[in-house]
Amino acid sequence: MIAETIDKKYIDALEACSRCRCGCCKDGCPVYNVMLEEQVSARGRNLIIRAFLSGTIDASPRLSRAVYSCLLCRLDEENCLARIPNAEIYEKVRELLVSRGVGPLPEHQQLLASLKNYGNPWMQPSSARDRWLKKIGLTAACDKPNRELYFAGCTFALDPGIQHVLQATAKIFKLAGLEFSVLGKDEPCCGSTALRVGDRKLFENLRKRNLEMLSRFDRIITSCAGCYKTLSTNYSNGNKELKISHAVQMFEELMRSGRLSPKEMNVKVTYHDPCHLGRHTGVYDSPRNVLKAIPGVELIEMKNSRERARCCGAGAGLKTANPKLALEIAQRRINEACDTGAQILVTACPFCEQNLSEAARLSDRKIVVKDISEILLEACQ
Repeated sequence: MIAETIDKKYIDALEACSRCRCGCCKDGCPVYNVMLEEQVSARGRNLIIRAFLSGTIDASPRLSRAVYSCLLCRLDEENCLARIPNAEIYEKVRELLVSRGVGPLPEHQQLLASLKNYGNPWMQPSSARDRWLKKIGLTAACDKPNRELYFAGCTFALDPGIQHVLQATAKIFKLAGLEFSVLGKDEPCCGSTALRVGDRKLFENLRKRNLEMLSRFDRIITSCAGCYKTLSTNYSNGNKELKISHAVQMFEELMRSGRLSPKEMNVKVTYHDPCHLGRHTGVYDSPRNVLKAIPGVELIEMKNSRERARCCGAGAGLKTANPKLALEIAQRRINEACDTGAQILVTACPFCEQNLSEAARLSDRKIVVKDISEILLEACQ
């Protein structure tokens, strides 16, 4: 029986959902609110998954489309009366579909092939990871243990359109006198992409290989919300747990210790909580504390923020599989940001910045999307 391959707690959760049938998960679900189809709501998807696990229906491309239509953003869990851990369930079911050859989606296959061949999801050679370093005169070094490591992440390092975030963060660390190492072309992929689309075997291979390198550093700092979520919750190294900080947490620490002295800016901003940084790992206060500590920055919250923040639409492989849908979701978030009257939409995730920036460029309403590092660097220079 297929259900025997899934932890009983998830089977029980699906049973609870089938009994409850409240549909509260639909409220705010970015995918459902655009598509308005029951099968892409958590309630509908859970019924389909339950039928599959019980053997009532077979694995099929249609089943896979339903399972992979979720952003894994966890907003549905905030609304769920039965507290169903939908994101965990869908990750496990994706792994099951991959093991049976009906997952991931065809659109995801290139991501996994690239991970196996290039060590990143974006079909780029390892040498491309050095490009952002050269522009600011940094040199990679992976032989300095007991130091802070700034972990760039594949997306920030390999997309020229957002490499400035890494450069801004490195400049901030230098201004604060923080000594840190970078790995450049030797930096590995954390494996988040493989994990989110269900290739657990590939993820475990990456994780085991990475731990030896990463455990030599006292702390790992990253600007990528996806890397932060993966390294802080999906990695374990036996006796020595990795100490992981997101860059916003490091910024807050440096500001509180007086190592950064931002000047007045006089600008209205609103903050978009990345799902991996917010609902997945609970980092809500640090970015807001950083923004509020900059003189003249007025932080205006969106209607939906913190635990109830709407997803940007780019997560869990959705943008790769359905870019039009992902962009529509981002456009709705841009409208919500514009409603605040803010001049700048601030975030702390490469996928959020990519998708929201694209939506902002196409919008008739005017707002600029920036990473929090850009705001802080401008204030500190």
